[in-house]
Amino acid sequence: MSDEFITDGPFTFTVGGRTYVGHFDGSFLDADGNHIPHEVGVALYEASLQDDPAPVPTGRSAVTGEQVFSVSGTTAVRAPRSSMGESELLERHLQRWVKEFPSILGEDVLIVTEEFDRWTTASGDAAADRLDILALDPDGRLVVAELKRHRAPDGVLVQALNYAAMASRFDLSLLAQAHARFLAKNGEEVSAEEAGQRLRRWAPDVSDETLAPCRIVLVAEDYSPVLTNTCMFLLEAGLDLRLMRVGLHEMPGGTHAMTANQVIPVPQASDFMVRPNNERGRASGGRGNPRTERLVESGVIADGTELTITVPNVGEDRASIEAWLREDPERLRTTWHNDAREPIRWELDGSRWPMRGLIRELITRATGEPPRTGIWGPNWLVAPDGRTVARIDRDLREHDEEGTA
Repeated sequence: MSDEFITDGPFTFTVGGRTYVGHFDGSFLDADGNHIPHEVGVALYEASLQDDPAPVPTGRSAVTGEQVFSVSGTTAVRAPRSSMGESELLERHLQRWVKEFPSILGEDVLIVTEEFDRWTTASGDAAADRLDILALDPDGRLVVAELKRHRAPDGVLVQALNYAAMASRFDLSLLAQAHARFLAKNGEEVSAEEAGQRLRRWAPDVSDETLAPCRIVLVAEDYSPVLTNTCMFLLEAGLDLRLMRVGLHEMPGGTHAMTANQVIPVPQASDFMVRPNNERGRASGGRGNPRTERLVESGVIADGTELTITVPNVGEDRASIEAWLREDPERLRTTWHNDAREPIRWELDGSRWPMRGLIRELITRATGEPPRTGIWGPNWLVAPDGRTVARIDRDLREHDEEGTA
């Protein structure tokens, strides 16, 4: 492709009787000013240079190369790419979807609040900033999410860094107050104390110290090379940063399919490899979850300890899950192995799992659907003394802290 669109611009070109605008930074707009995914814009521009333009591959994602198909019977049809702008959808719609499906942020998180704007400067003046989403992960760490319904402007990264800096000043008391206001806004009146208890049930180890540094998550339809390059640099420098890409595709009947994929950091090749199993486990095969590593290194749970699956009071279909587990007693039985990567053996079939992975699997099997909420595996596994693995870990931490006091 010609390089002129990179160095010259803005410029206009026409394909199929429609006019488009290209910019030197690689962004594209249609005649109505709506952003067009980068790859689609490039394909349109290339088509405009040909005497017999080829069809534009609108079913392909600009960043991930993802394709979406609608299937009717045995016939598959590629679903054309759309955009939130073309579909007359706003940023608040994307925000609502993130609230309903927090996994769009890339992992299991609890939404603490939205559109938070209660910032105060050192002089006591209000700061005119509004954070789209503030969430909490199961390890008690804050997640700052900034949402854009179109291609993210390069300046959004500075904006997100500013929010992360401000959110790092939260303590548990302020976080509980913010969560209580969020719940009230959504029709559930609870006290700040109850809101704080909910945060602790979600993240048993949460404390003022675990909240920061915050993780940053950007959610948008597309990202420029400038932004992704900067994010890669910051990621390599140690900043916990993720880019999530959402995409819309036109489906039959006037509906849309939405996809959500992690762009940065990219998965490691090892995540997709299958290895021969080792009878002694894989304790030396790499690092696992920090909490699991702490339990394994301490030996507080003896190798071979039987752990029983129990269903805590969480936002899942508890009745269906419990009924499914009771159908076969082996579904309830697991065995602990001091392996930082896969410490749980499920006695149902002898398979080995990380704690969270096993619970996600059994919920999916029991209900026929993926989990509705974030999963905290250690709360589902109970030792013979009646303590959950989460409680055992908490007791271990408290013991270690007393020993170093």
